[in-house]
Amino acid sequence: MNNIEKFLSDFRQLGELKGDKSGLIGQSIINGLEAVMLDMRMQQSYMSQCLGRMDDIEKQIRKAQSDIDNLRHECNDYERRVTEVINRDEPLNTLKHDFENLSINVRNNNSIISKIQSDVELAKVNLSTVKRQLKGISSAAPVQTVTQTAVTAPAVTAPAASDSEYETIDYFDFENHFRGSIESIKNAQRFYLKYFAGKNHVLDIGCGRGEFLSLLRENGIAAEGADVYEPYVEYCRMNGLKAVCMDGIDYLASLDKTDGIFVGQVVEHLEAHDIIRLCNTACEKLTEGGCIVIETPNPTSLAIYTNAFYIDPSHVKPVHPLTMKYYLEKAGFRNIEIIYPESSRPPHAIPELKCSSAENADEFNRAMKTVSDIIFGSQDYAVVAVK
Repeated sequence: MNNIEKFLSDFRQLGELKGDKSGLIGQSIINGLEAVMLDMRMQQSYMSQCLGRMDDIEKQIRKAQSDIDNLRHECNDYERRVTEVINRDEPLNTLKHDFENLSINVRNNNSIISKIQSDVELAKVNLSTVKRQLKGISSAAPVQTVTQTAVTAPAVTAPAASDSEYETIDYFDFENHFRGSIESIKNAQRFYLKYFAGKNHVLDIGCGRGEFLSLLRENGIAAEGADVYEPYVEYCRMNGLKAVCMDGIDYLASLDKTDGIFVGQVVEHLEAHDIIRLCNTACEKLTEGGCIVIETPNPTSLAIYTNAFYIDPSHVKPVHPLTMKYYLEKAGFRNIEIIYPESSRPPHAIPELKCSSAENADEFNRAMKTVSDIIFGSQDYAVVAVK
């Protein structure tokens, strides 16, 4: 930077000595050099911001790891005290009360540890993202084309604005905040494992944080994931999962064959023509007896409209289960089942009217059961289709 500034100063002085202040070529060169300097200043400023973010994230990771160590020490202490309580010669009620309190403390600490570990993993992904941005800045040389008639505008290497919600927000952080913990999602998705038992290759389209990929690995089922959001792919790879960063339907189309496809919470992000392409490609690429499982928010439950669906700005529209079944039938699938998981049902219901003497009580309760299912039905449904 200093060399360019010195050259620019010398060049101006040279122009003044030669009486060529308004020379077109000289002014064009000066403009070009000034543009290069502006570009470099902006890059240096952005690099400084990135380095500051890296330092903050590394401090967060160190503090989180320290907190985990402290909590583990507390857990060990609680467990020691539990043993002491068990060995005390005191009334059973007293022992039970102390034991329950200590057990609650252990569970709470383990829950906090799990949350902090999740935060640490997220911080590592953020750190990796910042390092990638810095690498991009350092490897991008500012190129300016100087001609006799025009000078190219400075190129800024900071992230460009985009209409995509995946780029305008930190979607990884957004998902962690609203979707739920990784363990809670794994527990809910465990239900789908039975459809992939004995499969040789399962593709998880829109693998996200890798919850289902982890379940498949834990159960000895070979699998790989595809996702368009690079931080998700990096997170999966960091945890030893196989994942590629590209459109899942395009990746499926590139495969020779597969015997299992899982599409969890994806089709609500797609336009109708892409959902149809997904169904057609799945039927083409699945081996005989292979299956596809598609899970998505259930629009027949009004609860999704006051809860999860409109929280996510990347959702396009909910897909009705009968529409999803129709798409799969037209693609060539014949054995199709619609499932409403109990795990996604809200913990609310309209209670029955307990009054046997009331006129039409049974009819009223049946009607209210229907209303209750419409309002508080399963917030997700899954379509399972076998080729």
